[in-house]
Amino acid sequence: MAYSDSTPPLPVAAGERVELIFANQTLMPHPMHLHGHVFQVVAIDGERFAGAMRDTILIPPATSVTVAFDADNPGWWAVHCHLLYHLEAGMFTTIRYV
Repeated sequence: MAYSDSTPPLPVAAGERVELIFANQTLMPHPMHLHGHVFQVVAIDGERFAGAMRDTILIPPATSVTVAFDADNPGWWAVHCHLLYHLEAGMFTTIRYV
């Protein structure tokens, strides 16, 4: 579902370890970016491992990538595809500290 003004933010609490699963169901890769935090890649297609720290990850076609970050920077932050036409089309959401 594409982002709209009525899309609620994903709630996070300060101090928690948060996991996001990026599931790419398309036939093209998507560079996904999280503002305000760095995350660790912790799984690809459900296979867990201790991966690299970064703020952007390329999600291959037909693949899911799980990332984890520490909620240590309170605010309201964007998560989006770095392909600007995808961002404009709604491949965007937000996280917000509660």
